[in-house]
Amino acid sequence: MDNFQIETAQNISIQQNVAHVTTRIGSYLIDVFIIFAYYVLLFILFALMGYETNFENALPFILMSIPVMFYSLAFEILLNGQTPGKVANKIRVVKLDGSKPTFGSYIIRWFLRLIDISLFSGSVAVVTILLNGKGQRLGDIAAGTTVISERKRVRIQDTLMGNIREDHKPTFPQ
Repeated sequence: MDNFQIETAQNISIQQNVAHVTTRIGSYLIDVFIIFAYYVLLFILFALMGYETNFENALPFILMSIPVMFYSLAFEILLNGQTPGKVANKIRVVKLDGSKPTFGSYIIRWFLRLIDISLFSGSVAVVTILLNGKGQRLGDIAAGTTVISERKRVRIQDTLMGNIREDHKPTFPQ
């Protein structure tokens, strides 16, 4: 797992864990499922209203697709760098210095999502994330952001089991 270091204004170094590519893919799949459920509910609603789906009646469907176009942008702005999928996996978009991304950063990420994820089925994003040491896709590189994991990583050495001496013999009060 890649880490990167953030230097605060008080000269304190903070180690951040970059979100793993599989966690990011899982978050994306959760978001796709939510979008799919939205479309299913739309089609059920239109079917119950007796609305026919054809080219002449396409305007309501196009208008109802606008929230899907701005899904990631709106949620990342409103939820402090997270979409519902990112919330579920405890990952967040941050600037490389650890601060909250600006509106412009979110716009750049959202716009380049078209190249990273939509046009090439995510292959460009995955390759870029794997090759970049800071877990950035093209949109992140252009915006100066990355996606970090907010989960605390615990290793066996961090637990009590890591501090047991070889010559330790357990004693039992009974």
